[in-house]
Amino acid sequence: MKILRDKFKNQVWLIAITFLLLFTFAVSAQDSAVDKQLPQEPQQDENYTKADAFQDVMFLLQNYYVEDVKFETLIEGAIDGMLNKVDRYSYFMSPSEYEEMQQEYEGHYGGIGIVITMRDNKLTIVSPIKNTPGERAGLRSGDIITAIDGQETAEMSQMKAVDLMRGEEGTDVTLTIDRGDEDPFEVEITREDIEVPYVETEMKTNEIGYISLAQFIENVGTKVETAVADLKEQGARGIILDLRNNPGGLLNEAVNVSSVFLEEGVVVSVRQKDETERILKVNQDINANTEIPLIILINKGSASASEIVSGAIKDYDRGKLIGTTTFGKGVVQSVVPLKDGSAVSLTTARYYTPDGNYIHEKGIKPDVKVELDIEAAQEDGSDNQLERAIDEMENMIFVREFQDKKAAGE
Repeated sequence: MKILRDKFKNQVWLIAITFLLLFTFAVSAQDSAVDKQLPQEPQQDENYTKADAFQDVMFLLQNYYVEDVKFETLIEGAIDGMLNKVDRYSYFMSPSEYEEMQQEYEGHYGGIGIVITMRDNKLTIVSPIKNTPGERAGLRSGDIITAIDGQETAEMSQMKAVDLMRGEEGTDVTLTIDRGDEDPFEVEITREDIEVPYVETEMKTNEIGYISLAQFIENVGTKVETAVADLKEQGARGIILDLRNNPGGLLNEAVNVSSVFLEEGVVVSVRQKDETERILKVNQDINANTEIPLIILINKGSASASEIVSGAIKDYDRGKLIGTTTFGKGVVQSVVPLKDGSAVSLTTARYYTPDGNYIHEKGIKPDVKVELDIEAAQEDGSDNQLERAIDEMENMIFVREFQDKKAAGE
């Protein structure tokens, strides 16, 4: 009986080993068949360049990738990769994305009303735009968007993110937000037709005029010039210019806004790759208001063109900066249209303040640091930064009046 059991066990093992060998042979044969289809490992070539590697990868993707891939898709991916490799501000725009960007600078588009950027390879909100769905949803400067409608943003381009958040008014988009001090959470926002009021004015007291500038689009320089004149007619003896959460915009408009408050001199210098320097001076066609006291409100959402204006005002000691340190974007992008309707936003220069300061990744520090009381702002809409600016302006007006009387011998 024992002999029969041992014989049975031996037969089972023999069958198992035979099956294993047949399976291994089948897998090896399958792998061998695939290997014969793919190019074999080549001999190393000292003359082989990255351009050769690019062509080989394109060939492999078109001929051996598990699914069909359009040639245009591969080319756009290669362009995206090249631009993303150099810095976070350079990117490719498809024809539809380029058209959307132009619409944004016209001040009219469908979306939720936030400005975003890539910071430390994370999709970060620079600022929510006033009176838009993004602001009403409670989004803040510095919030990180980790997903859009469930699509993770870790490897997503900035323009792709913009494209996902834009859409017809009345439709919804869900953002997953990481605020750092709490667990990530989702916010569902209904898109609206966003028409940004880029320049808004108000008399805060009988003597203090307030100008809120949302972004540096076309003609905002002349609009700020007109706003100052109108506020002075209403009795303003001091101006508060609010650049908080202003992500920047057109370089020439930064020069024009600075020119409203500066009589002459360099506003910003732009230095390119070959050390070519372009000096941008005060626009003499703008009516300058050099005597009226000036305060500029800034925060970490104040970037690019906002920092050009703030830097010029600070370097010339023309006014006082109140708030928190700015974003720190000291590079200039040029948008280059391509013949197929697409475009490239390319970092082409660095900019320096009149005193030669390069503020990239550092920002501009305020003269008076005031952190925004977020809880109070959410509870009753109060703005302690603006309140401090009003107090400071009242003091500046008093000092100016005292100096004027002393000069007149009164």
